[in-house]
Amino acid sequence: MNRLIIALFLLFVSTQVKSQPDTLSALPYLPELQTAEYSFYVYDATTGQVVAQSPQKSLTPASVLKVVTTATAMRLLGPDFRFKTRFGYIGKIDHKTGTLKGDLIIRGGADPAFYSEYFKTHYLGVFEQWAYQLKQLGIKQVDGDVIGDASALDDTAIPGGWIWEDMGNYYGAGIYGLTFADNMYRIHFQSPAEAGEPTRVKYVQPETPGFSLDNRVVSSNKNSDQSYVYGAPYAQHQMITGEIPKGRNDFVVKGAMPNPPLEAADSLRKVVNKLGIEITGQAKAVFTGEDGEFRQMAVEKSPKLKDIIDTTNHESVNLFAEHLLREIGRKVSGKPTLDEGLKDLKSYWQDRGVYLQGFYQTDGSGLSRSNAVCTRTLVEVMLNMYRTPGDDQIFFNSLPLAGKEGTLKYFFQGTPLEGTLRAKTGSMERVRSFAGEFTNRNGHQLFFAVIVNNFSGSSYEMGKQLEPWLLTFY
Repeated sequence: MNRLIIALFLLFVSTQVKSQPDTLSALPYLPELQTAEYSFYVYDATTGQVVAQSPQKSLTPASVLKVVTTATAMRLLGPDFRFKTRFGYIGKIDHKTGTLKGDLIIRGGADPAFYSEYFKTHYLGVFEQWAYQLKQLGIKQVDGDVIGDASALDDTAIPGGWIWEDMGNYYGAGIYGLTFADNMYRIHFQSPAEAGEPTRVKYVQPETPGFSLDNRVVSSNKNSDQSYVYGAPYAQHQMITGEIPKGRNDFVVKGAMPNPPLEAADSLRKVVNKLGIEITGQAKAVFTGEDGEFRQMAVEKSPKLKDIIDTTNHESVNLFAEHLLREIGRKVSGKPTLDEGLKDLKSYWQDRGVYLQGFYQTDGSGLSRSNAVCTRTLVEVMLNMYRTPGDDQIFFNSLPLAGKEGTLKYFFQGTPLEGTLRAKTGSMERVRSFAGEFTNRNGHQLFFAVIVNNFSGSSYEMGKQLEPWLLTFY
């Protein structure tokens, strides 16, 4: 029965294409597109021909921009590249008394995955190992502080163009030289049985020294999270407003840590104390490096870059993409800054002849609405990866599989493209995009990108509306 339905569907699609000769230069008529702008580009790598293209418009891409960022990082850094986080101390150890007269240091290496929930087993027990090393040195007391050193990156934690509504929430977390636990914290709420009533914050996890939260969230009849956290980087006071479902005993909302280096230092401090080593000072964060000679005790390497990129594209992790962009700047010019990363990324593809008209990039993740790109650019970047031996399989495997994985899990289910098409998705309010590849019924390898801006309806609904159009190329 399923095969019959699919066959009839494809016959219908084929009939529609024949009756609408402009489908190769325009999307099918949809009421949602009346005031919208869109761009698409479809290329057959088997024949070397453009299958379909609209007039190229530079549009807001959302997260499909990660295709460009991750492809560039894969090329310039290499799939086996690893970030490094170092642990040590500054000062002297008095072996007679077992006292370290100085500070414990976590020296960040701009590792985006350090203690990330996406790599739980990789970092499991790292702080405990570091604390045990102190024990092995005979240290019973630290007469100083625990310092999170974030000087591996500059202190511009938020890219230009990110809006106030985003930057306090987990998907808008800042980028630091010492990133920790996805730079995210959780707010645990209790909501009353009636809608429109004030909610109660039960607790915040993890607890950060000096942090406070102004709760203005009320209960709602809606069964989804409609709350937003407002807070700037380094600011220890944040506000949360909006609505959460009524009648919940433990409803969790995720926010962006205001000071991840401080949180990392405080977490290590707690572990060291638990092992019986007294610390007289407190947790601190520094952003310009620490004074004194650093004595290294341990180095913790990140997962391989190919694994970080896989998570970046499957789960659309903005934080990871932003770190990769800055690491591109470090690799090419020795300057791990946002501006240098943007410049070096563009130069890399320019040197390879990729179409870059209308390419305006302001971050690595696509969260900024200031980003703009043509769909031809996205396709040509993917084609360049496809035509390079070794890069293609690793890179394209990082893109979610239709109907099966990541942000593409609920698209193309029950169609011939389920389990066949791989693509990066992008969505934000009034933005929907896809960029990826698949093999069609004739065995041809097709690469495509489509971006729609300023449509009516939800981003998810627009994505579902694009499914039949993409199926016409199967």
